[in-house]
Amino acid sequence: MNLFIKTLIAVLILSGCILCSCSSPAAPVTPTPTPTNTQVTPTPQPSTNGTNVVEAVYFHRTQRCYSCRYAGDTTKYAVETYFTQELANGKLVFKMLNLQDPANADIVKKYGAYSSSLFINEIKDGTDHIEAVTDIWFFIGKDEAFVNLVKSEIEKHLGE
Repeated sequence: MNLFIKTLIAVLILSGCILCSCSSPAAPVTPTPTPTNTQVTPTPQPSTNGTNVVEAVYFHRTQRCYSCRYAGDTTKYAVETYFTQELANGKLVFKMLNLQDPANADIVKKYGAYSSSLFINEIKDGTDHIEAVTDIWFFIGKDEAFVNLVKSEIEKHLGE
């Protein structure tokens, strides 16, 4: 029985450490000059002539757990698979940004991001309407459900 209790305590401590590793506040880091595989070629920026644009922005940390990598990669897949026309004509802008990169400090502050997260920003007549998509975390590892959630959230904001 004593071994069972020790094992249970060790599992609980390990679980707590894993959960906290992705949600602790971002610490500033010195940017490295070499690009990582999480950088995405920027899509066209929204025009400033009052037209409506939707931004899908996935924030991540430098060190990412399985769930954070999955969320970023699957969001990118959903956007690039189902919204090629909207990306090409600038109606949709997709970004994957490192929270810990000082170059992204202004956009991190604008969105209020503090850990790995997905935001949809519907820009209407120059006014931001930012919404966090928190339900993605319920679908980690469930490819079809995850993609459908991202797709439906973007469609909702595009008015499709």
